[in-house]
Amino acid sequence: MTVASYRLRLPALALMLSSFALGAAPVITAPAGYTLERVVILSRHGVRSPTKQTQLMNEVTPDKWPQWPVKAGYLTPRGAQLVTLLGAFYGEYFRSQGLLPAGCPPEGTVYAQADIDQRTRLTGQAFLDGVAPGCGLEVHYQADLKKTDPLFHPVEAGVCKVDLAQTRQAVEQRLGGPLTTLSQRYAKPFAQMGEVLNFAESPFCKSLQQKGKTCDFATFAANEIDVNKDGTKISLTGPLALSSTLAEIFLLQNSQAMPDVAWHRLSGAENWVSLLSLHNAQFDLMAKTPYIARHKGTPLLQQINTALVLQRDAQGQTLPLSPQTKVLFLGGHDTNIANIAGMLGANWQLPQQPDNTPPGGGLVFELWQHPDNHQRYVAVKMFYQTMDQLRNVEKLNLTTNPAGIIPIAVEGCENMGDDKLCQLETFEKKIAQVIEPACHI
Repeated sequence: MTVASYRLRLPALALMLSSFALGAAPVITAPAGYTLERVVILSRHGVRSPTKQTQLMNEVTPDKWPQWPVKAGYLTPRGAQLVTLLGAFYGEYFRSQGLLPAGCPPEGTVYAQADIDQRTRLTGQAFLDGVAPGCGLEVHYQADLKKTDPLFHPVEAGVCKVDLAQTRQAVEQRLGGPLTTLSQRYAKPFAQMGEVLNFAESPFCKSLQQKGKTCDFATFAANEIDVNKDGTKISLTGPLALSSTLAEIFLLQNSQAMPDVAWHRLSGAENWVSLLSLHNAQFDLMAKTPYIARHKGTPLLQQINTALVLQRDAQGQTLPLSPQTKVLFLGGHDTNIANIAGMLGANWQLPQQPDNTPPGGGLVFELWQHPDNHQRYVAVKMFYQTMDQLRNVEKLNLTTNPAGIIPIAVEGCENMGDDKLCQLETFEKKIAQVIEPACHI
């Protein structure tokens, strides 16, 4: 998917609908005769509660938001269960390719590193419990849980900074116009969000009317980008940012199997695709725009590359991996996945899943070796659970109910065959071109 085709137009949305509603979640088989040598998984955490409950969220709807069983931003027990199910699927897949042996893997074979949040740490542990059940594997994470981990958040940690003017220019260049065009470009999804929220009856809307202003969700505020004075925090405010947050909350409600998702005002594949287009668009602008992506994603992409080829002394290798390491799991966030996708020029849509970076989903990097010339190739794939698999807590397996797996094309790579293989040398050249030297850790 090119940048131009990503900009939401209604025909493109119809194509997304057909993919989501009708397409089966495919399993991509291994390249014939190739040997799978090593895998790195950059995973989003599993189903969590909303990270915040702002005054604005309460004011844009007349209805009360549902209660969650855990603290704000915490992984739910159900979320952990779903990650374990996907972890078991990973394990079956890896064993089918000979990457992992039957039973418990030898020490050091599987390594999991997570960000400091409860939701990422517990996601890492849930993955290990699924990929190697009963084997006593433990997730690793930074010792100081109060300090930002620069591997996952180099800008927020102060490793490198972003500039407000350059950020705005880069985002508007990717958008193809000023931020003021967002309300018109996404008029239909914004109108739908207004209906789901019952915005017309909300306290916010009534306040606007009392001031003689129009009550239109798409234009209730300006879409604006800001960077704090230290250059360590980028933020987007306005209808798109709020819609992104709320659409994701509705998806999390559905994955949590809540009985009253979006107050019973959201159903049908077309509506889910339309509403989540706002979330995907916000991520495309604020996480995948190359200027932002390379600042925020450089440490992770370097770690992915050095772990994949096991360059234990290379710059960017920050984890104590061993020569025996076959699987590295990096437990992060949807923003991390989007940052890496932006750096690689990678775009995708997921069959039967309207969120491009769904709960528990993983951007997977596989290192394959050709059987004859021993040349190495990298395959990039997205592993995920469909909406139904999340909602119904479905057990997964390779034959009758596989997780979704789609191949991802990397810009500038050969993208050969169904698996879109990229020669290792080409992949490493690509990484060298897109990293931001100032953001090394």
